[in-house]
Amino acid sequence: MKIVFGKKMKIAAGAVCAVAVVSAGAALLSHDDVAAAKIGKTKKAADSSVSIAETDTAVKDELTTEQFSFLTFKKAPVDSYDMHYYVSEKAKKKIVDPDDFWVEFPKDEGEYYDVKNDPLNFRDTRSIAGEYYTVHDIISGTTQTLNAYDLVCQAIYNEVGDGWGDEAIKAQAVACYTWVRYNDEHGLIPTVGLRKNPTSKIKNCVNAVEGQIVTYGGKTALTVYSASSAGYSTSAKNIWGQDHPYLQRVISEFDNKDPNWGVETKFSKAQVAEILKEKAGIDPDDDITRWFTVKETYSGKYIKTITLGGKNEVTKDISGGTLCSLFGLKSTAMDINFKNGVFTFKTYGWGHGVGMSQWGACYYAEAGFTYDQILTHYYINTTLSLSGVNSKAVSRASWTQEQLSNEASTSEAAVMDPTGQTASQPAEQTQTSAEQTPAPADTAQQPAPAEQTEQPAQTTAPEQQAPAETEAQAAEPAPQPQTTTETQAQASE
Repeated sequence: MKIVFGKKMKIAAGAVCAVAVVSAGAALLSHDDVAAAKIGKTKKAADSSVSIAETDTAVKDELTTEQFSFLTFKKAPVDSYDMHYYVSEKAKKKIVDPDDFWVEFPKDEGEYYDVKNDPLNFRDTRSIAGEYYTVHDIISGTTQTLNAYDLVCQAIYNEVGDGWGDEAIKAQAVACYTWVRYNDEHGLIPTVGLRKNPTSKIKNCVNAVEGQIVTYGGKTALTVYSASSAGYSTSAKNIWGQDHPYLQRVISEFDNKDPNWGVETKFSKAQVAEILKEKAGIDPDDDITRWFTVKETYSGKYIKTITLGGKNEVTKDISGGTLCSLFGLKSTAMDINFKNGVFTFKTYGWGHGVGMSQWGACYYAEAGFTYDQILTHYYINTTLSLSGVNSKAVSRASWTQEQLSNEASTSEAAVMDPTGQTASQPAEQTQTSAEQTPAPADTAQQPAPAEQTEQPAQTTAPEQQAPAETEAQAAEPAPQPQTTTETQAQASE
């Protein structure tokens, strides 16, 4: 796996030790290169590219030095050197204990970004209260048209609440408005979750970034986000088959702190066999080690394709998403273990994992990142811009209810909301707040706070409970699993 640090610097990564392997054409590394590979945080440096051979076995410096000497000077034949630490691929083949084993994952050969830009100190804002957008509200199940300011305030109040730091809320506000603009520009009606009566803290954060959007090459970016990722975000191409150069695989170093990290869902052997037979249509093999074989992954532990092994050598390939549906799991990023007659699915993160991790943003803000640093970290090679007035959105303020309903019925619904929830179908009647509530004259006015309710798409503050599950995520297959949450200190990547 390779990590792209800083703005352009590339380096091989993973908590590994660099050694030279005796083979034709083996590259030599200086001790400075080896030390650079062990650096855990990005430091500013000139452009450089380092290739490092990786091994699972830690090698003492003196052995490494001896190996370099052998490759350089060839003073003695191979058999005179201690090569006990070199293990061939054939020798690495494991004997699997059918009573205690982990399902193996293919080696991750991907490239990851860890961009940490300087603050942009971008302060330009403009009022967006005169623009009106039609959205599907996943909370009420209705289609509504409301001014952009109220829309952003209600959406981020639902997404993250007001318990997080200001910079994380600002990042969410810019991402939300950019998401709505992107969909409107493409003739789509986005799906969001709206929560009434946002607090003064929410409004103040929106005021600070009002009108700002994330752009790539001068165009509005597709700023999707999910509750949290598995220590790494993944690319849009991996999830939806559409490649966006700014939606790539990014390190999200604080994801292991969120409540969705290390969630364990347990099933007995009999329960798993029943699910595979009744729901997946495959009679599991007598050899339990063949029941799950991870065929393809992306971004480390995210399962793209997994093979189910049945009797008489019958197999069936399913997607990671299908696996989650079968067993009621929150994320396709997982470990699978069988021990003492129990299968444990240990998932990391919640949602599709593309773009910004909301919990990651929360902890980056706690670590001192500004909202623009958070955004440009997750959306590669983007910048902030002050949006122009959306004339089509302004004109909606004077549309009749019939015109709004016609637009809602003829516009294509976005495939999903930014967090990955399936979009609702357009409602027969479109409700507009333009006819009920004028744009706020004083955006700092504090309304009476609403009682907090569970929201399907909500991501709550760190000191609060983990977000409530959506209907799709909460659906559990029969038989009932046991679920526990374990927050680990480090990612087991």
